[in-house]
Amino acid sequence: DDDHSNAPAAYPQITRDIQSTVLEMIDREKAWVNAVKFSPGGTHFCVGDSKGILSVYSFKCSTLGKEVHITNVANFKLEDSVLDVEWSADGHYLYAGGEDFAITVISTQYWEPVHRIRRERWVQFVSSSHGSSHLAVGGVNSEVSILDVNNGWDNVINIGLKGLVPLSARWHPQDQYLVLTGQNNSVLAIETTNARHVSGHFLRSVYPITSIAFSPDGRMAAVGNEMGILTIFKLSATTFISVYEMVVDCTGSVSIEWSLNGAYVAISAGNKVVIVARTETLPGSAPPNTSGFFVAKVIKDLGHVYDVSIDPTSRFVAASGTKTRVLDATSSFKNVLEMENGGTTLANSWSPDGKWFAAVGKDHSLVIYDTSPMNLSRWQSVFTVKTNQAGLALAWGPSSIEGLQYCAYGGEDKHISIMEIRTKERTWETVLDIPREGNINDLDWNNNGLVAAAIGNGTVTILDLFYLQSGWAVNEMDYNWQRQALTCFTEIRRNRGKHSMKSVRWIPSLSGSDNLLAFGGTDGELEIIDLTERSKCRGFRNGQGLLSHRRQETR
Repeated sequence: DDDHSNAPAAYPQITRDIQSTVLEMIDREKAWVNAVKFSPGGTHFCVGDSKGILSVYSFKCSTLGKEVHITNVANFKLEDSVLDVEWSADGHYLYAGGEDFAITVISTQYWEPVHRIRRERWVQFVSSSHGSSHLAVGGVNSEVSILDVNNGWDNVINIGLKGLVPLSARWHPQDQYLVLTGQNNSVLAIETTNARHVSGHFLRSVYPITSIAFSPDGRMAAVGNEMGILTIFKLSATTFISVYEMVVDCTGSVSIEWSLNGAYVAISAGNKVVIVARTETLPGSAPPNTSGFFVAKVIKDLGHVYDVSIDPTSRFVAASGTKTRVLDATSSFKNVLEMENGGTTLANSWSPDGKWFAAVGKDHSLVIYDTSPMNLSRWQSVFTVKTNQAGLALAWGPSSIEGLQYCAYGGEDKHISIMEIRTKERTWETVLDIPREGNINDLDWNNNGLVAAAIGNGTVTILDLFYLQSGWAVNEMDYNWQRQALTCFTEIRRNRGKHSMKSVRWIPSLSGSDNLLAFGGTDGELEIIDLTERSKCRGFRNGQGLLSHRRQETR
């Protein structure tokens, strides 16, 4: 039966008559009206038109709203068409911008222009912060300028928007973000406060920072720079406190890994691996000293070592270069296995359960090894994934359920790729491929599903991939979840992207909520950012099996 006339409508249509009355009309003759704005108190409104006339009117409305009294109180002739108008939140100033390549500032006390800010392009929009302290302006080119009202509207920063030509901007009610839209299919939110910066936890090195590692409890940090200076810091409530320092002979690359049992730190430098241990975990191995650290072992003649990683049991250290050599901590770091990867390995990593090992680099593909057998001679390569250019970074996702593993990798191809491994079937699939605007120099994946990437263009990208911990294979999920990771992300830019980010690490915590992120780069700066608030953007609800849409705050 094709007759569905009696079937209920899926979405009932409700029509409602809307009655309105024109209370007043202002004739601007042949000019286009480009902008109309009410003052914060609603007592005035302004009109800007295509002839460059900015008019201000007083506005009074009767109690019943049936009568209005509008009086023209001021008119200003600008040099060209007015495109946008804006009142400061405190009502002290009225701003106008447009095709005259300027922003006109009008005092509302005497209704007279008090300042004129020249621009190199049309002013498409003007947006005042809710605190009235800053003004965001932009148009035509791909950047937004922030002006400091309290310092004579000085231009304090220009923020590049990477191709997005902004047409409008709005401030967060507490001025925490500036959201822009424009000639692009994106909504861009810029964080405008330093609230995420952990006070006192900022470190500057004379030389570029190449590697960062944290103790398992997150209370100590090991930082290495390209000159081979390794410093171990204690993280107090307010600052970094140096407790141990050493210099190793290297050729510009240092890799650091801290064992999960906290007993030692492995450092790759040149053709050797240096083991720095703690006297409390290896008593009697070295004379006591105030730092509590000492050089326990130096393993030489390994060829150039580019990366080191330690398995979750803290027994095995993998040192990779032209070969990957496995060192056994229980046998005084003896070389117990060598693995040929077919090229030069630049990054390696063990999965959180220790059953899988990944290696990627130059002139060889991403190789995944099965390291679950107790007998090392049975460790074997199970997957080889072709990469277009040299791989520089690897990170495994937290093991969520038996049968699924996720591995992130990237490098000179400027893509972050997410690989899903179905361990029972021994099959794999690339489920996400996210382009970036620079080399992927480092990756780290925390227990909350956030992937952080250090990018060569001076930024850090943070992806929320918590949905991959649902226990479902990606091919069983709604495509919207894959699309979310491609389109919604947080990006941190430092020093306007003038330097390359080299290392990024989530700081472990005893509670498991590792939401503090540390990153360093060629500018020699290390800082810690608090991303705790992102946990409120969770989409997957444990135990419910529900996937719900999420509104992303930042891009």
